[in-house]
Amino acid sequence: MAMDGIALGAVICELQSLIGGKIDKVQQPEKDLLLFTVRANNANHRLLVSTHAENGRIQRTNRSFDNPMNPPAFCMLLRSRLIGGRICSIRQLGADRVCEIIILTRNELFDEVSLRLIIELTGKHGNLLLLEPGGAIVDCLRRVSANNDGARILLPGFPYEPIVAQNKQDPFAAEQAAFDPVFSSPEPARAMIASFDGISKQTATALLTAAPSPAALHALLRSMKMGQYAPCVAFHTDGTPAAALPFLPGGMFVRMESAQSMSEALDRYYADRDQIVRIRRHGAALRQTVSTALSRAQNKYTAFWETIHHSDTHETARISGELILANLHLAKPGMQEMIVDDYFVNPPAKRIIPLDPAFNAQDNAKKYFKRYRKGKLGKAYAQTQIDGLASEIAYLEGQLENIEKCDTLYELSEIKEELIRERYLRPEKAQAAKPANRSSAPMRFVSGDGIPIYVGKNNRQNDALTLQTARSENIWLHAKNIPGSHVIIDYEGEPPETTLREAANLAAFYSQSRTSTGVPVDYTPRKYVKKPSGSRPGMVIYSTNRTLYVTPDAALVQRLKENAGQT
Repeated sequence: MAMDGIALGAVICELQSLIGGKIDKVQQPEKDLLLFTVRANNANHRLLVSTHAENGRIQRTNRSFDNPMNPPAFCMLLRSRLIGGRICSIRQLGADRVCEIIILTRNELFDEVSLRLIIELTGKHGNLLLLEPGGAIVDCLRRVSANNDGARILLPGFPYEPIVAQNKQDPFAAEQAAFDPVFSSPEPARAMIASFDGISKQTATALLTAAPSPAALHALLRSMKMGQYAPCVAFHTDGTPAAALPFLPGGMFVRMESAQSMSEALDRYYADRDQIVRIRRHGAALRQTVSTALSRAQNKYTAFWETIHHSDTHETARISGELILANLHLAKPGMQEMIVDDYFVNPPAKRIIPLDPAFNAQDNAKKYFKRYRKGKLGKAYAQTQIDGLASEIAYLEGQLENIEKCDTLYELSEIKEELIRERYLRPEKAQAAKPANRSSAPMRFVSGDGIPIYVGKNNRQNDALTLQTARSENIWLHAKNIPGSHVIIDYEGEPPETTLREAANLAAFYSQSRTSTGVPVDYTPRKYVKKPSGSRPGMVIYSTNRTLYVTPDAALVQRLKENAGQT
């Protein structure tokens, strides 16, 4: 849910307390996310601006973000122009998703100038622009050149062109009669979106549940225009946030929780969403690297497999050479083929051997023997390499699965470090520090019998969980011959049947066969699990195992996770 004009108006009302505040810091944790630290009313406040297509918004926040070691160029520009400046005004331009912040600062000649920050929260076209007092663009997050047909030119030095108005009414300034057509329409939500500016589909539906008549809707919008908001977070049936709204809707959602401010509601709504976006963005490069290496290994494996299992080709070349030498008396200059008796088959039969007319019979035989030696050496080489390639393919498939299970940037950095050690990535010249205040620990679940179950999310966690944390009598589980997580039941001896099946379900769910049915899961006491010397991270061998067949159940996994949260 991207912020619409109604929610933006609520945030702008809250941000009025920052007027007169001084900008102390400017940070850019992500390419479309900026944080401004403002000193106002004897306290520091964080102003978050995101132009992400789905999570675009402006708000105050108490959250912290990991910053890159080298700030982007746009961030450095904002620091040089805005730090030390004071906020003069914060206002919404019209009723749509555009905000203007005027900042009084000094230029290179120490003259006071008023710079404008324009924040456009328009989905995939969202942008943040810094303007000179005369309206020229200093720079912007997303530059748009003249090559984009029909688009505004947003480049440094060009005059800023506001977003073209859509000829809709301002819902906060509209009279009560303007809402009558909305309620008389067969689709009121769509009619409201078409008639009024800055209202999203979700907000329109929520407004209609909160105000069932034109008079009630007019009164609700009037109260919000006067600054009387009632921020809340609405939830789906599964407990995930559905919306952050500046008013209380009717019975549209299963559950609603009030918030002290609209910014607090947005923090609660976007907390997990921002994390998902960051993990997806930072994991994309790792996923591409691993996928490329996996594709290369699979192609080599296929070529070696064909070399090993199609040895009759080079054996035929040897026989052809032998038959040519045995029938030299039949050879004539310029022959393109030789018909001989093949005494390598029983009974002997006629055989046609193609010849190169540019060579004599002896040289043609040499060519066939050369082809035979090449095929024989190739087969021997393929036999020495194919087992290593099979191991590499299993390792890379496991890494792809591990990337999907990452919940924090710290876990992604662990996978990146491992790929550097395994020489799939080159080490960075300036090694970035791991994100602070993060702990990479296995996932914890609690079975229906109250027994803890631990699941590793990457190779480092798998090795630590299996080889260091688990006790010898704990049960170890893993999807059979399938890349996935190591699972440990923290219970001495044989666990209850229910717990064993729940742990097997976790092993199947956190494997490459998550969407399959009847997934085989091996289990054995931890003491029978060994790590061969020199093996890759996460690779183990085991014995005296038994096998369960389970179908992964997402609802069961969620229930086991909730059990862990209650203990």
